[in-house]
Amino acid sequence: MVFAEPTRTAWCLMTVLIKVCQYFPEWSSVWQQLTPLLRLFLLLLLLVCIYATYFASFALLRLRSLRTVRTDNSLQNTLARLNNRSANLRQIITAMSYLFGLIFFLQIQNAFWTPENGRPVGPMVLENFRDDFRFAAAIFLVFFVLHSVQWFVSSRIGRTTVRLVT
Repeated sequence: MVFAEPTRTAWCLMTVLIKVCQYFPEWSSVWQQLTPLLRLFLLLLLLVCIYATYFASFALLRLRSLRTVRTDNSLQNTLARLNNRSANLRQIITAMSYLFGLIFFLQIQNAFWTPENGRPVGPMVLENFRDDFRFAAAIFLVFFVLHSVQWFVSSRIGRTTVRLVT
């Protein structure tokens, strides 16, 4: 079986991932330690990130193309559709943050599980909490970025609506 040569973008992304895994080897082993519920959540979050990036780029390009359009009916329809999709994205991000809260608090219950090896239980539980809190901090950073992108696109849609309709 012959595979095509990877594109320059794919090659750069692969190189970055290899470098990150070399400098932070604990990241490559994190996936094996996650529960199936957390893996499913991360896959859903990846899909939301891809959709948010796609929508942001699509909306900004569409708003740029509206500078030359002068028909009021198509302009209002396009702005209404963009506004509707922006509201849907906002609801998806909110739902994902609620889902993360649910999964995070379900996962915290596992921090009290310790193998019986004679170590004091307190430090082991705190070590388990440290991993959960690192995970939560990274996920909240992703939510902050998603919210910021959606907020920026929504404000651009609103600004274009006010500028072109009035």
